[in-house]
Amino acid sequence: MTLYADATASPLGAGTRTGLGALLDEELSALVANYKRNIASRYRSLTPEEPELIPTGPLFASPKLDGELWFLVRRGSDLILVNPRGRVMAGDLPLLVEARATLAKTDEDLVLAGELFAARKAGRPRVGDVAAAVSDNAPERLGFAAFDVLRRGAADAQALPYEERLTLLRAWLEGGKRVAVIKTEVVNDRDNALRLFGEWASDGKGEGIVLRPTDGRIFKLKPFVTLDAAVIGLTVRADEPDQARSLLLALMRENGQLQIIGSCGNLGDDERRRALFALLAESTVDSNYRYASSSGALFRFVRPEVVVEVRLTDLQSADSSEKPVERMVLSYSAERGYEARRPMEGVSILHPVLERVRDDKSVNPADVRAAQVLERCHVDALDTVAEQVRLPASEVLRREVYVQHKGDKHGVRKLLLLQTHKETLDASYPAFVVHFTDYSSGRKDPLQREVRLASTRAQADAIADQMITDNIKRGWTRADEG
Repeated sequence: MTLYADATASPLGAGTRTGLGALLDEELSALVANYKRNIASRYRSLTPEEPELIPTGPLFASPKLDGELWFLVRRGSDLILVNPRGRVMAGDLPLLVEARATLAKTDEDLVLAGELFAARKAGRPRVGDVAAAVSDNAPERLGFAAFDVLRRGAADAQALPYEERLTLLRAWLEGGKRVAVIKTEVVNDRDNALRLFGEWASDGKGEGIVLRPTDGRIFKLKPFVTLDAAVIGLTVRADEPDQARSLLLALMRENGQLQIIGSCGNLGDDERRRALFALLAESTVDSNYRYASSSGALFRFVRPEVVVEVRLTDLQSADSSEKPVERMVLSYSAERGYEARRPMEGVSILHPVLERVRDDKSVNPADVRAAQVLERCHVDALDTVAEQVRLPASEVLRREVYVQHKGDKHGVRKLLLLQTHKETLDASYPAFVVHFTDYSSGRKDPLQREVRLASTRAQADAIADQMITDNIKRGWTRADEG
């Protein structure tokens, strides 16, 4: 059976590289995709500041290379490289030529997992170097560091302990240079794990280290990542309306458009939250795009004038199924505010913490450049202009207004249930939105809002009914009937 289709293949040195989805063998395609999902679900990120979370040994420790997950596949006389999205590299690429010779000591069919990386003249490999080597038609820069065995003949090698899988890799790839086994040491305690981190990853020497205990878990010990990002929105604390609760962050693409990367709610103490509110609250602008926080509060969009430095544990450009993360791209003008263009491949930020406001930087394509993410993960087409996609209008399915008068004090409570009709076109939109507004003229904070999201009409109605039950008691009169 032919392993892959070459209709989308383009030359790469003396070999070829296909487009996505070229892998024809359904069993092999499912094998590599499932491995990616399973491994991603077992990873846990740690930092050197969390030594108590590092498990005790034995631990198989290896440096975390900054590359892409690929699989070296030998099936009969075929030897190819495959990634989880079905892209294939084949032919007489230097690393495949070497692998044919090295693997000649065994005639078994094999599927090996490893990191595809690209060597550079100075410094450690970065994930963006792989794409650069391909675009420069320089496959001689590519290497493959194997770290796991999926299949050996017809057998599922994952059933073997990791120590045995590592022994097999070392026997098969002994003497390899372009295709070799990832450097691995066994340590038995946290102190030695931190020692290896210092040798392999601290001070920019590497991306981190991987620790594999014998129970199948996988830990990534990595330093923090920092990004300089533009603040484009904020929410405020309901009980402290002069304090920022969270910030909406974006990076600037090469064409000047802003792409959302996520929000940060870890802003520091009350004094810092008040300072952020004072800095941002008077710069609110219009936006035809809505973005809700994890609590359901809608962000107020602000002029893109403030730059902050945030500390992260990691960035992700794909989910556990290797599907690219898509984030909304916005254009901004002083006259019109923010206008949604379309979701494009981007990143999600993990566990962001505000470090500081960067008064020395401004929102421009250099200071808050989207290309900052390329040091950690690969994102396609950061220089592509996002054309606007026309989304259908939302539909009001329920609207209920209630009023109450007590002397000179007045109250208004309003329920809205909306169907967005957008969720199939843009995954950042929910299918249904339930919005409850509570206005009381005698309250210190007279206007309060609650926003809840739902995926089905039945779920949305249940949320709406509960809001009415909880908030509309005796003394309230419905005002929107008749």
